[in-house]
Amino acid sequence: MGFSVTVASAIILAGLIIFVGATVASLIYSINQLTVILNILSRKNPNINIELDLTCVNASYVEFYVRNTGSKTIFLKSQGFNWNSVIVAYKNITRHSYLIEDYEILEIKVQNSTLTFNPSTHSYLNPGEEAKIRANLPREAPKIPYNEPVIVVFISHYGVSAIDEGTRVS
Repeated sequence: MGFSVTVASAIILAGLIIFVGATVASLIYSINQLTVILNILSRKNPNINIELDLTCVNASYVEFYVRNTGSKTIFLKSQGFNWNSVIVAYKNITRHSYLIEDYEILEIKVQNSTLTFNPSTHSYLNPGEEAKIRANLPREAPKIPYNEPVIVVFISHYGVSAIDEGTRVS
């Protein structure tokens, strides 16, 4: 009986060692593949970065600058279709937020300069350019009250967003 117990224990131990080895090898392979996939994804979305500067809060619209500080072109409009979205949120008795797809491009220029482009022919932001945008609230929206925080979010077609907060002062 002593020899058969030793053989059975050796077989179980060998099976356990093989199982643990296969599990560790599988885990290392999976981590390696995940690293490869993450490296590929990071190369597909190179440095996309935007900034937002809220310049005017009115009763029924907001105006702001969107700056492209990344390395990829951000398209604003193509064939009458806006590629990005604007969210305006504020409190007027209750909290209101509006997704605005129909914004106006007032001006496109090179950052920190006076060189401007015609928004109807240059409806995109290259790196180093900025656009002045007006987002009108829907007609049924209550007016933005004085001295209440207003949050504006610009969401690019890449999924990158920029946010700023301001108040209506006059």
